[in-house]
Amino acid sequence: MSDSAVPEGFSVRVIRRGDAAVVVPTGELDHGSAPALEASLTRAFADVVRRVVLDLRELEFIDSGGLHALLVARRRAEAAGKAFSLVAGHRGLQRTLEIAGVHNAFSWAPAGELA
Repeated sequence: MSDSAVPEGFSVRVIRRGDAAVVVPTGELDHGSAPALEASLTRAFADVVRRVVLDLRELEFIDSGGLHALLVARRRAEAAGKAFSLVAGHRGLQRTLEIAGVHNAFSWAPAGELA
């Protein structure tokens, strides 16, 4: 996906921390931005790391397209043999994951672990 196809106001950065790749999306994760997140996660899973952490603290919003991207990422992590966990975002975001019934499908990492 080219950068021009990434919706304005959305970005993804990947930070190496020891044996982990920390993927940090910023903005709104929806149908339009999900492919950019998926591409970054795919690269992270291919990297020589033991685990990938998806830090949701900078997300403002997530819709069904974003939820789908998270579930796809979980399957790709398993296929790549990588540990995969999420860092909780704001309460509204967490509530969306709970209502959608996917919150318990993920391992959760404490934010302090990323310092």
